[in-house]
Amino acid sequence: MHNAFNILPVLKQLPVRVESAAAYSDRLLLGTANGALLVYRITEPTGDRHQPQVTLVETKKAFARRSIEHLSVIKEAGVLVCLADGLVTLYDLHTLSNATPLANTKGASVVAAYTAVDHIDGIPTLVSKLAVHAKRKVVVLEWRDAEFYKSFEYSAADKITAMQFASPNLLALATAREFLTLQLPRGQWDDLFPADTASLRTVAGVSLSASHAAGADGGLRAGGGGGGGGPDQAANGSAKSAAGNAAPTSTASTGMWGSWAIGLSGSSNENKTSIARMPNEKLLLCHEDIGVFINAAGKLCRREYTEPMVFDRTPTGITYTSSYAIAISLESGPASASSSDARQQPRSQKKFNVEVRNIATQALVQSLHLAEEPPTSILNGSGGKQVWAIGSHTVWRLMPVPIQQQVEEVLGAGQYDEAISLVAQSDSILESEKHELTIKIRWLRARWLFRDQAKYEAALDEFSDLDATPTEAIALCPERIAGELAEDDSSDDESLLREDISSGSDQSRSDPAELQQPETQKAKKPQKPKQVIWKEALYALMRYLTEHRRVLQRAATEGSREHEYVVRVPGHDDDEDGDNDEDKSDNDSDSERGSLDKPNSGSRGNGSVGRSRSNTVEEDSLPHVRLKRLAFSLERMKIPVAAMAQVVDTTLLKVYLECSPGLLGPLLRVKNHCDVEQSEGLLLEHKRFAELVDLYHGKGLYRNALQLLQSQGKSSQSTQMRGSYPVVRYLLRLPADQFELVLEYV
Repeated sequence: MHNAFNILPVLKQLPVRVESAAAYSDRLLLGTANGALLVYRITEPTGDRHQPQVTLVETKKAFARRSIEHLSVIKEAGVLVCLADGLVTLYDLHTLSNATPLANTKGASVVAAYTAVDHIDGIPTLVSKLAVHAKRKVVVLEWRDAEFYKSFEYSAADKITAMQFASPNLLALATAREFLTLQLPRGQWDDLFPADTASLRTVAGVSLSASHAAGADGGLRAGGGGGGGGPDQAANGSAKSAAGNAAPTSTASTGMWGSWAIGLSGSSNENKTSIARMPNEKLLLCHEDIGVFINAAGKLCRREYTEPMVFDRTPTGITYTSSYAIAISLESGPASASSSDARQQPRSQKKFNVEVRNIATQALVQSLHLAEEPPTSILNGSGGKQVWAIGSHTVWRLMPVPIQQQVEEVLGAGQYDEAISLVAQSDSILESEKHELTIKIRWLRARWLFRDQAKYEAALDEFSDLDATPTEAIALCPERIAGELAEDDSSDDESLLREDISSGSDQSRSDPAELQQPETQKAKKPQKPKQVIWKEALYALMRYLTEHRRVLQRAATEGSREHEYVVRVPGHDDDEDGDNDEDKSDNDSDSERGSLDKPNSGSRGNGSVGRSRSNTVEEDSLPHVRLKRLAFSLERMKIPVAAMAQVVDTTLLKVYLECSPGLLGPLLRVKNHCDVEQSEGLLLEHKRFAELVDLYHGKGLYRNALQLLQSQGKSSQSTQMRGSYPVVRYLLRLPADQFELVLEYV
């Protein structure tokens, strides 16, 4: 968990009760219980002012006869949608006048608005739609290029409790019993799946216990399709149509989400089903505290989300930013024991009524408590850049923490997957920077997996995927393996076998997945002896170096004298151990941060693996991200094959001496690039005289080999080296040009 938002009450102790709200551009609209409409101007923070200001600019008394239950804005059509006294009325957005009641919406209870670009007859058209559920029907109004086009009516068999547009031609709806889709303008109803906890877990691919499976109303039944082709029907269900005489649908692109503004009124506590819009053309279908994602075609997003999103409490309202799903609940006490997170990890007793989750990883990011009063609704504005929580007499603004501070915090906690997802989803980072940042985080994650988590195979696979030079992995080993490449704190085995690997005491550096386990489960987890962990590291390194040796051999065979690698180049303020020095990350001074947008030297191969600098409008509009822990550069460099082969083969010899001495012969009897001086000392130290003879022979040092055989023939305890026969046998192996050497020793 980390700090993603700060709470800022912008309006407190309002004299009227707020029932609904909507936000667009620099305006915040509040609908009250007495029918008045309050219009506020939003002034965003500037250099001198660090907090937004909300100023009342207009009060429309008697805007509605009774309580304003819902407000929505269709900015592209210049329309304000107001639901009051069970009737939808349209107003001119700019003047808030020219009321147009929709007589066919009497008894309205649910409203949804949507804007996207649709291709009509092959022509891109800005389409805005408004859907209203009134009694036993759904009324859909359509605008094309800001001009009203047409209205449609569709009969509904059940009462609709929630609905959102998935695409211009597909409407997702929820009843108390199931989730449905309505194809537009065809009017075909299709079942998705039952609205119960067991079914949502089933369709998301989560295994159920026997009791849950027995109580399920059914599995996935069918996927409803929108304009341009619906999803395939599920294998364990069939589609059900409720409207047969339908006109052909026009082919529509998924378009962009028309989320200039979203107005959400407070949900009834009895309503357990909801549908919330998410970024990237997705919807979140929720029942109680469990939600699943569907895409613009109404299909489940199984590949992106292998598990459902599980909240600590049943949300009464959900909205989103580019990275987070934000849910509110009426309760403010600790999480109930029945929630999923409560089962998976020990929960603190801190009160909260706002829950922030990462959309990509679905991990709980932050729990906030709005102390003034329980929030009744939550909404966003400006395409998800503004987040507002609405209470009966209070309005809060959820101010996002700067993305660089969030990434620093999760990196400091060892949550590298979380950091990668934040970078990928953030709309505050230049697209040209995201790749560079992601590569650097993966680089730190590989080091962390090797040094702190004893996940050697995963770490070395990561280094391979990043095209890292083998010296990066070798440097993480103790000095007797890495030699001069060893890092300062890798002088012995203790750097490789940290105490948090054997005891799990350092939770701040542990695997985030393990942190979510109850203490009882952690205590039962068996711990491996350090010798076993060290052997695992050696075998993983051996496989890694052997594979890379083949790569270098292939390059040499093809005549390549150089091989390209990604090399880590320290920055001016580079933190060599940025992945394990948490204290240094607390200082966010710009003077101690390395700049990610600093140009790299063009003399280093092909330059940086990150973004290339360009003077685009987008780059000028967003600040460059500066992160202390990532204050290094990764550059592609061409390194001589022979030099790298010498490092790999010499290190491989050291590894063989540690864990597989039987492989020394096969390495040294073939062409190799082992450093003679280092290898000679190591083999003599371990008394591997036969392998040393093979090394001398392979390097053409025949006299050295004969001298060793002669000396060992006189003093060796081994029957294989004793006597003169090993010398004679070796002389027979010498090439013809060594005849004089043969005569000398004969």
